[in-house]
Amino acid sequence: MFIHRPTEMKAPENPGIRFYIGLVVFIASFFMLPTGLVLREFTAGSFWKGFVLGVFWISAPLMKIGSVAILGKPSYAWINYQMHYFYHKVAKPHQITPLRYNIGLVLFVLPFLPNYMISFMPHLFPIGLHARYIIIVASDLMFLSSLFVLGGDFWDKLRALFIYKAKARFETESDREK
Repeated sequence: MFIHRPTEMKAPENPGIRFYIGLVVFIASFFMLPTGLVLREFTAGSFWKGFVLGVFWISAPLMKIGSVAILGKPSYAWINYQMHYFYHKVAKPHQITPLRYNIGLVLFVLPFLPNYMISFMPHLFPIGLHARYIIIVASDLMFLSSLFVLGGDFWDKLRALFIYKAKARFETESDREK
């Protein structure tokens, strides 16, 4: 179920230095494993290589947990407000044009062809396994992008497929004039 919030929320204060320190720690945690992989080449002996890699491997999730603790509730409220502001001011769903809708439908249906052809008629694609994976991933990305091209109303239509009591209601000319 979708929860619609009021468009105006009271803006929380910027958490200040805590937010930026937590953000730096969170971003740095993503570089710990690659750093460990590089540093292990500078150590001699298999024990020290394993030790260095293990320390950097363990430190990444610990840094993520630590960054959440540093950020705290005020930072969470501030990030939540910023996301809410972005959604309602910039990315709010709007009416899409018929051309965009038709392009989205083509992007929605087209990926089914190569997936079914590769599954049920592989002799039509006499290519290697690597190229087949590329075709499958590309068609999946095309399918996912179609959901965004089709817009918010299509998400509601798609959601209605999974609700037993949902009914389709078609607009008439009198509905459009209102």
